[in-house]
Amino acid sequence: MKMFSHKGGIMTNNSRQHEILDLLYKKGKVSVKEFSKTLYVSEMTIRRDLAEMEKQGYLKRYRGGAILKVDFREMPVTERFLLDANKKKRLCEQALPFLRDNITIFLDSSSTCLYIIPHLIKYKNITVVTNSIKALQNASSLHIPCILIGGEYYEQDMCLVGSLAEEYAKDLNIDISFMTTAAYSLDGTISDFDLRQTAIRKRVLKNSKQTVFLFEKNKLGKKLTYTLCRKSDENVTILIEK
Repeated sequence: MKMFSHKGGIMTNNSRQHEILDLLYKKGKVSVKEFSKTLYVSEMTIRRDLAEMEKQGYLKRYRGGAILKVDFREMPVTERFLLDANKKKRLCEQALPFLRDNITIFLDSSSTCLYIIPHLIKYKNITVVTNSIKALQNASSLHIPCILIGGEYYEQDMCLVGSLAEEYAKDLNIDISFMTTAAYSLDGTISDFDLRQTAIRKRVLKNSKQTVFLFEKNKLGKKLTYTLCRKSDENVTILIEK
């Protein structure tokens, strides 16, 4: 597998570099010494990794360390999928009690919801509805029946959005929708920075018997430009990373 940066550079299949990116995502700024201690490799090895990752546009080095250069919102979904992977897995495990046989579920284009897919093979007659090409790929590889919502292709998130997608989604009846957004405020507002993603989620939410939102702790206490719904809305359940 290869990883593509926002500038078109390539991060090779190097799990250590993924861990470096994960640490920078969490802290913003990390020293070479801390990288070395955390990842159990020499400082020379870390410096080589940082030099390579700087060329690809992921970070900026300073004397003795590095800072994150890429806003996580600009990262392709294939890379966001690797950030805080264990936390996302545990969060999705909290959603498992909502699954059962003979239902239709919606998965949005978030990297978090991709971690639900491996669990679906335990159930009979589950159909996945999604606007995410990545979710379609993952689910179809496990022979899980899928319905793809069509529309305008949004490359960064590997998903389909726009008026065609919204029109298609309005006639779909969903038993349970699993979603996340970039922000969940103290007053219970669920919001995002992306208008097109919010629009398709809003359309699906209207036709869902139940919607389960999955939030990592770093999304709490924030309110962004576009409101999707509120905690108090009917049939909305909030799950927060433990």
